[in-house]
Amino acid sequence: MKALILNSGVGTRLKPTTNLLPKCLIEINDQTILERQLNALKQINIHDYIITTGPFEEKLIGFVNEKFKDLNVTYVKNTYYDTTNYIYSIWLARNKIDDDILLLHGDLVFDPSLLERLINTKSNNYILVNNTIPLPKKDFKALVLDNKIKKIGVNFFGENVYFCAPLYKIKKETMKIWIKKMNEFIKNGKVASYAEDALNEITDQIDLLPLYYTKEFCMEIDSHEDLKIAKEYFHKDKNVSKNKRKQ
Repeated sequence: MKALILNSGVGTRLKPTTNLLPKCLIEINDQTILERQLNALKQINIHDYIITTGPFEEKLIGFVNEKFKDLNVTYVKNTYYDTTNYIYSIWLARNKIDDDILLLHGDLVFDPSLLERLINTKSNNYILVNNTIPLPKKDFKALVLDNKIKKIGVNFFGENVYFCAPLYKIKKETMKIWIKKMNEFIKNGKVASYAEDALNEITDQIDLLPLYYTKEFCMEIDSHEDLKIAKEYFHKDKNVSKNKRKQ
């Protein structure tokens, strides 16, 4: 299994912090977002990575080379990061995707136990879904019918629609079908679409299942407010760990 981490974005809503570095290298309580992700992935024995890049590629690669020399990382640069969405980044990496994939956005921070739950699921395709929290306006939601995910998008609301985190476990065979559909989007000039727009067109061909979670922490860092929430959470989490060690 490989991890595919999408890091080609500009991070507009986090400027001026992202004027000089990629969003994934923002620190949250002494650890960058990317560092947290790679440490969690190493814990479940993932050592092969595809990381897409955009602006500040050299800084990202330099950071990984310094902190994670033992990992096997392939970098795929999206030169058109400012005019395309990550559907184009995944498409650029298509020839490197030759195994089952853990796909995650580069701005996602989460409880590492969620990775363990994903890995321990059966061989199907799974996506993290929280069916207990209020539907966010800006984040992805999943339409779930008969315990299968039928649609994923930002603008879905209503019955059987739940928050969906961008942390996916996708089988190699499913990735092939998905990439084939992405290829159609790219050929038709739909490079600013979400990759999930292509995914929504093949859900009748695959089993895409929700992995429900409720208590674990999981959020994307899109804004300064998100960053504040994450820093408060991990500060609290760090204090709890210290108290446990003292006991």
